[in-house]
Amino acid sequence: SLLFNNVEDVLLTSLTSVDSELYHIVIDSSSNVQVDAVKVNASGSSPNTDGIHVEESTGVKITNTVIKTGDDCISIGPGTQNLWIEKVTCGPGHGI
Repeated sequence: SLLFNNVEDVLLTSLTSVDSELYHIVIDSSSNVQVDAVKVNASGSSPNTDGIHVEESTGVKITNTVIKTGDDCISIGPGTQNLWIEKVTCGPGHGI
């Protein structure tokens, strides 16, 4: 639903994403992105509904976030460096 591609110094806060068909949030080829106090909701039986996907990015922080999906709460793709995840509630999906 929401793609951050090739961005720097972004703060995403207090967003709610509901029932995305695939990824709810994608962070790709970016640096210094902070995700804080975000809520992601999809049915526990919905396939391929990753909450947050990070790839080819550095300096990403995901904090104080609640992710309820039918697939990965947070998926980490190739080229990801310096990823910090703290105080994330995850379920019923596959976790991180």
